[in-house]
Amino acid sequence: MRTCALVVPGLHLGGGVPAVAEFLHSIAALDGGWDVRPISLCMSSVDPESSSLRRPWTLLRPVRVGARRWIDIEIPHVGARYGELEFQRYRPREALSGLVGDCDVIQVVCGSPAWANAVLGLGKPVSLQVATLARVERRMRDGTGRGAAATWRRAMTRITNRMDERALRRVDAIQLENPWMLEHTQRANLGRAGVDIRYAPPGVDAAVFHPDPARNPASGHILCVGRLDDPRKNIGLLLETYALLPQAMRDRHRLVLAGAGGPPSSFWQRAVALGLQDRVEFIHRPDQGELVALYQQAAVFALTSDEEGLGVVVLEAMACAVPVVSTRSGGPDGILTNGVDGRLVPLDDAAAMANALAYVLADPAANAVMGLHARATIDRSYAQVVAGRAFLDVWNRLASGATACVA
Repeated sequence: MRTCALVVPGLHLGGGVPAVAEFLHSIAALDGGWDVRPISLCMSSVDPESSSLRRPWTLLRPVRVGARRWIDIEIPHVGARYGELEFQRYRPREALSGLVGDCDVIQVVCGSPAWANAVLGLGKPVSLQVATLARVERRMRDGTGRGAAATWRRAMTRITNRMDERALRRVDAIQLENPWMLEHTQRANLGRAGVDIRYAPPGVDAAVFHPDPARNPASGHILCVGRLDDPRKNIGLLLETYALLPQAMRDRHRLVLAGAGGPPSSFWQRAVALGLQDRVEFIHRPDQGELVALYQQAAVFALTSDEEGLGVVVLEAMACAVPVVSTRSGGPDGILTNGVDGRLVPLDDAAAMANALAYVLADPAANAVMGLHARATIDRSYAQVVAGRAFLDVWNRLASGATACVA
């Protein structure tokens, strides 16, 4: 059996990136030919395994390896030296090198490519699964704010962006989650032979996320799932969109939100001002069964994000035969076929979003057909076993020394 080190920042913390790691861990278990060893990297300036300038006594000891719990297993968690400096978390360290030394392949899963620098130059083939670039992911945050803290964050983004591009040019294989990132990566690697570059988003467990024959598009809710306290989700736009729907449509379809983090207080204040507080509900951290039921009972899934590397929630909704209305925020652009299994609208355009939602909600029979197309998209391209083949193929190629460039 070959061994793959699965290196992921903040693996134990949950969210989109750890969800991709869990997908890879599960497909390796189904395949049976790979032993996957998950490793978590520190993401915080106050990580207890890291040394810190603000804690000078920690500089006298090496970077430590702690333990964390992830999907009911104990995994190593590696700190960094000078942890409050973001770019230090992307650098190699002996503690990490020792953990991957006997592996055949290293698979890095991350939000932006800079994390792969931590395992480059170790004599092991490195495969990188990535969603976006730091400068794109942080454009809303870095575009606002003043003072020393904001200046510091923008400086860290500039450094991280250089490390992003360095990683893209040095890894052996790259799997991208959306079309624009695929194009960017291909340009970054022009003239470089042998690197395996492909569009390979993770899949969804189509047995767990499945349609309910009793789903009723005529009265189901409008659903949005995610970390709604993240400014990139632009959840305020969804509220403004909902307010633009006809009164009769709002009477039939409540707005239901769910996730680990709820909307900010300004969202609820605005809901009161619009007279919508009784039509909007937030469900905190639903378990998997509750989440599946929320999808199955939805008339439509709505996503108003400013930026999405992929949008696993889009795949989950589609697997439950629910049509999706989404902004053109990156990942959904490569998943949805406009007018077939969902609708795509411009960024930050409440009127366009409202028109698209009204179109999907107006005709329950057409909504049901669109939902069936959504499920067919999952079965064809994003079911767990189907999507997993690309990653297993990459690992097998790298472990055997073979290379290929696949778009």
